[in-house]
Amino acid sequence: MDLLRINDVVDSYGISSRTLRYYEEMGLLWSSHPDHKAQRYYDTDALERLKQIVILRKLQIPIKDIVTIFKSENMEALIQAFVDKLESLDTEISALSELRRLVDDFLHKMLMSGIKKISAIPLLYEETEKRLATAEKSEPVTFEKLSEISRDALKLHDVRVIRLPPMRVLTSRLKTGQAEGLDENLFAKYGFISEPGLRNCFFRKEPNDEWVMLMKIPQGYENATGYIDEAFPGGLYAITTSFMADMDDTFVLLRDYISGSDHYEFDADAEGKLLRDELIEEILPGDIVSTFNQYQQDVFVPIRVKNKKEQVVGYEH
Repeated sequence: MDLLRINDVVDSYGISSRTLRYYEEMGLLWSSHPDHKAQRYYDTDALERLKQIVILRKLQIPIKDIVTIFKSENMEALIQAFVDKLESLDTEISALSELRRLVDDFLHKMLMSGIKKISAIPLLYEETEKRLATAEKSEPVTFEKLSEISRDALKLHDVRVIRLPPMRVLTSRLKTGQAEGLDENLFAKYGFISEPGLRNCFFRKEPNDEWVMLMKIPQGYENATGYIDEAFPGGLYAITTSFMADMDDTFVLLRDYISGSDHYEFDADAEGKLLRDELIEEILPGDIVSTFNQYQQDVFVPIRVKNKKEQVVGYEH
């Protein structure tokens, strides 16, 4: 039986190992550790299932509906999921069409009134026409195009800029070098409890797409555990909120947002390599997660101010 290593799955499908683990937690996917190997491997059937999941997610079918689809032995669940999505899109399209009509009416009223110095309004009109013309063209939809459309439909909401303080953290990486599983209760026996949304527990995305848990500990704590502790540097981050199923696309959108920012840039070296790691923080209480199987996170991308003389504090919209 052909097996594919998790790192190869991550590279092939553009999905983080954290998302793969989430699919497994939801009962949608499975993996194995052949011959006691440290990394997880996926067989042919699991990869075929993953392809189906990815396509359904790109079509913005909710995870709860995908679970129902795969539990069902007939096509009814799949058909109903598509019907529900079409109804949702019809509502959104209707609202956007009405918004376009209002903007168009407003534009004509402004122009008819002789106001011609507001250059942004004609540009907005031209851009709207261009977008509509593009949308009306019938083009073959590739997987890459589907991913792009999915991200465009997702959009970002409430991008914030915050500064995390330096702190000492206990990591989920053993002193032997091996990373443990991402269990928020991992350090409970040492008296350290994760509190979602209170900035005391993070998950760090490392360069090889391995995720490591970071738990804030007192500066003077004597580390007698089997886990590595380290000094977390803190610093400036752009953050936004995402559900787990949308996390990978949200990271892409947030990076695009930073790339287009007038005030901020990635905290990276001359080659573009980030000097600090990307993070996520769970923000839903554990009882809500366990009751509804719903995960929600803040995602963090490290940034710095472009112009050091410019002191920007608070929010950027």
